Order: sequence, then structure tokens, then C-alpha cells
Amino acid sequence: MRIIIYSFILIVCCSCRQSSERLEHAFQAAGDNRAELRKVVDHYSLDPRDSLKREAAMFLIENMPGHHTLNGPYLRGLRHKVDSATNSFLLGKVILMQPLRDPRILRQLRPEPDVEHITAEYLIHNIDEAFRQWTTYPWLEELTFDDFLEYLLPYRIGNEPLDYWRDSLPPRQKEHLQEAIAYFDDRKHSVYNMGQMIHGYALGMDDDSRQVAEIPYNASECVFSSQLQLLAYRSAGIPAVIDHVPAWADMNGFHEWALVIDPKNNDILGGQLEMKNAPKVFRRTYSANEIPMPETNEYIPPFFTSPYNRDVTDKYLRTRDVTVTPASPSHSENTRHVYLAVFNGKNLRPVDWSRVKRGKAHFRKMGPGIVYFPLYFKGENPRYYSYPFILQANGNILPLLPDTTRLQTLKITRKYPLHHNKVYHGNALVGASFRAANDPTFRDTVRLHRVEHNPNMYPTVIPVDTTRTYRYWLFEHTKAVELAEWQIRDCRGRNITGKIIDPTGRGARLDALFDNNPLSYGRIDRRLIVDFGHPVSVSSIMYLPRNDANGIYPGNEYELFYFNLDGWQSLGCKIADSYEIEFENVPSNAIYWLRNHTTGNEERIFTISDGKQRFW
Repeated sequence: MRIIIYSFILIVCCSCRQSSERLEHAFQAAGDNRAELRKVVDHYSLDPRDSLKREAAMFLIENMPGHHTLNGPYLRGLRHKVDSATNSFLLGKVILMQPLRDPRILRQLRPEPDVEHITAEYLIHNIDEAFRQWTTYPWLEELTFDDFLEYLLPYRIGNEPLDYWRDSLPPRQKEHLQEAIAYFDDRKHSVYNMGQMIHGYALGMDDDSRQVAEIPYNASECVFSSQLQLLAYRSAGIPAVIDHVPAWADMNGFHEWALVIDPKNNDILGGQLEMKNAPKVFRRTYSANEIPMPETNEYIPPFFTSPYNRDVTDKYLRTRDVTVTPASPSHSENTRHVYLAVFNGKNLRPVDWSRVKRGKAHFRKMGPGIVYFPLYFKGENPRYYSYPFILQANGNILPLLPDTTRLQTLKITRKYPLHHNKVYHGNALVGASFRAANDPTFRDTVRLHRVEHNPNMYPTVIPVDTTRTYRYWLFEHTKAVELAEWQIRDCRGRNITGKIIDPTGRGARLDALFDNNPLSYGRIDRRLIVDFGHPVSVSSIMYLPRNDANGIYPGNEYELFYFNLDGWQSLGCKIADSYEIEFENVPSNAIYWLRNHTTGNEERIFTISDGKQRFW
């Protein structure tokens, strides 16, 4: 028992000492503003009943170094325009946060550290208001003190200017809150349900501030909407936070969302996010989290220089731990940190880090079903610690080591996966038919082709009997559909066009069907006729559903790469002469990347298994 008590006292003392050290560090960083911070702690030290407020103040001050406001003449000049363009305080506040994401504007701004500028009056007001919510709103009865500190107490959500945003809730929303307090029902007024009410208020804010042309923004864009929702939640006494995926592993871009913290639902609520190939999910916190500590002149990727991202991947996914060994001993020499990266936006983007211990890098809570690239940095240049690998759902690692002794020939038809949202246009074509006739009433019609299955964005070529000639060529369906291309070719294989006739008069952009551009498309309302003026001999017709142009197209130049420890290795460039392209002498068991140098932006890496292309 004495050992247990001694151990407990030792833990408490160590914790207090660490807290005291962090507090003293903040006081030292404050410089001339130290007195203001000291005033806040002293204010809550007078009455024993304020002990929790004192702890809250210490939490804010201890974690304050690193938090700052970005400010400058540019933003001050925009503030008046934004204020005059919207009646919503929170909406205007979030609009002014959007320029902080623009690197060109960031160069015009300077950081104003909170520890050097924040006032005791502001901090005390924020703490008192947060405690008033916590102690008087009945839906917060089960909110723990630790969750209160992280999800309701913080006075800022980013690098925005400090203001009294907690006092900005409109009268109508205040009435709803008072009504919920007076007639509290723990089911009707759960934290989640209260959040739904405030979520609707945030979405319904007047967006006439689009008049401020200097700040283009999209109210439905994830960063904007999550910031607006978070401020609306916390101003109404709803504990909330922003979670985010820094880089998707199966497509370009990132995502973030505001999350209501409901103690009864362990944070994550069903249906809030359909998580797919997320390598990592991070939570933006006010408190500092562990980040790589660089040695002299060691480069750290920018994402990992911020301590305000907490790994919560295991709240969303069944994660796996990974241990990576170097491909050779030379890769681990003088290597302090190793990163796992995913392919995103035609680059390798680090999503997690590990210290090298005993020549190995250990990564925790990784999303499965993803290709990862282990790398480290020499200066700002990436070097490859080991070969890329597939982290399978069962936790097994499948290395992708190029085998140059087993070469293969690849026939490739796409450079980007066919996602579910792109399948729709092909499904809509099923049941359509192509006909030809010499009678404008189509009494002598000949059906050349009926669409029996989804072409999945691939072109379909239909051979035609060249011994017969027809003047009228008809596309018909029972509903309106969208086509990217309808090519009619003569006996020499040349595209020929006639007069376009739209019997319903409700088609749109019909010229786009014949412009040889797979990205443009026309809308056909059930029927479309091409009249050549006289019977013509046709060798084939080709049709293409509304398209993303990520297939292979004649005349476009493509280059194939595979990955080894020296990075991406080219297997040469080719001009496509059909709707597939072939590359010979390709190493097996590698990760590949097909690039289109003629047009297009979307490109994904892929593997080959049993001759089939699998995108990652």
C-alpha cells in the first residue's frame, strides 16, 4: 500500500511539475505581456470556488505559445467591406478567415502571438462565459472537464483576429436555447440534437456577402462550412471540434468537417462521415500534441510543424500498426524521422511520422487498404526509406518491389479510376438505340445497335455494312441522356457530319457531340437525327457517354512510370492510335503511374494483378 501511495504522489508531483514548467515557459514567451497572463491566474486564485476556472486558465495559458493572430493592412481594409455586406457576425468572421489560406496573402500578413498580445480582460471574459454555459446548460451535465477544456473553452479556432464571438448569437437562437433550458428533455435536447438545431441555423445564414469580390468563397466548401459550424456550435454552448483528412489515399484533395462532441455517443455519430480510403484522420485541438523534434537543419514537412493535430484515426476506422525496415542499412544511417506518404495531387504527401528506433520506424493507427510510400528527407528533398507497400485489411504488408527479371506487356485503357459517381451517365444510356433510314419518317428504319449494358465511359464502336447507304441517322431513347461524342465515319475512317435535327426542340449543346472533344457533352431529349442530305456509306459509328476524358484517346501522348528506390522511372512516351495503349518490357510487381501529356489533370497510381488494372 505504501508503494501504491508513493507512486501516486510521484505521478501527481511529476504532473504538477510539468504543468508548472509549461506555465513558466508561457510566461517567459509573453515578455512584456507576462503581467496580463499572471493577472488571469491570480484572479481565479482568490476564491477556492474558482479552482476549476483557475485550472482552465492555466490550460489556456500553458498551451498558448504557438497560437497567434494573422493580421495586416490587407485584412483591416477588407473588414469594413465584409461588415457592410452581411448582417451575420459569425458569417463575416469566417469570410475574413478565408484569405488566411492563400499563400500570396499570407506573405502580406504578420503573426501576432497571443502570449504577447492577449489581455486579461478578454481571457477572463471568455473563461467566465464558457463556464456559464457548462454549468447552466442541462445538456452539458455529462460533459467531462477534460472535454470542456478542449471542445468548449478555447477562445479561437484558427489564426483569426480575437473578438467577442461568444456574445454573437442572434436573439432568435438565444430564445431557442432558453426554451431548451426551461423545458429540458434529455432525449429531445441531447447534445447531438442541440447541435442539429444550431447546424441548421449556420446553414441558413444569409450569404449576401458574396458582394465582397475580393474574397471569393464557396459556402458549401468543407473548410468554410466547418469553420462556420464550429463557431456557431460553441457560441451556443455545443462542444464541438473540426476533424480532417489531410490527404485522401484514392483521390486528390482533402476533407474536413465539424463534429459535435456528445458524451453519450463517444464523439463519432453514425452517418456523420462515410470514411473510405483515409490514411489518417486528425483532430484540430487547442492543446499541443507531440510533433517531430528536428535536429540541426533537419527539414520537417510543414504539416508536422503544427502541434495542433491529434490522431483520431481509430475513432473512424479499424486501423493497423506498421513497422517499416530500411531497404538497406545506408537508408537508416543518420535518419532521425521517417514518414509515410500517399499519392495525392500528383505528389507524395506525408500523412504520418515516426522516430527511427533501432533502425526501424513504427507507425500506429494507419488506415488499411492503402498504398504507402516510406520516405525521409535530405534537406528538403525526399529520399525513399523502403519500397512502397500495400497495407491490407488484415494488417499484412504487401511490398511493391519491381521485378526487372520478369517483364510484361501492359494494355491500358484508363489513367484514373471509374468512381461510382461517374457510372451514372453510362447507366442512363442502357436501352438507347441507333437507327438509319432513307425515309424521314423512319418507316424503313434499320436498327444498327441497341445499348445493352453500361459502357462505363469507354467508347463503343459499331461496324456498319458499307454496301448499304442511308441519309438519316437516328439516336433514340425513352428519356433524356447526355453524350460526349457521336462519331459517324465514312469508308476511309474519316468523321463526317450532316445537319443536326432536334425533333423535340429540348436538346442542349448538340454541336458538342461532334467536336471530337471527350470533355464536352450534349443533352439529347429522347431523339436526335443527323441528315446528310443524301444517302451515304458509313463504315462505323462510335458513341461515348458523358465523360471525364481519363481514358485513352487517339492522338494523345502518354508516359508510363514505375516506382523504385530512386523514385519514378519512365518507361517511355507513346502517342495513342486507339482507345487503349500498350507498353512493353514493364517490370512486374510494381506500382505504376500513367501520365497524359496532352490534356487532363486527374491521374492515379495503379497495380496490375492477373492482367487487370487496380487503381489506388
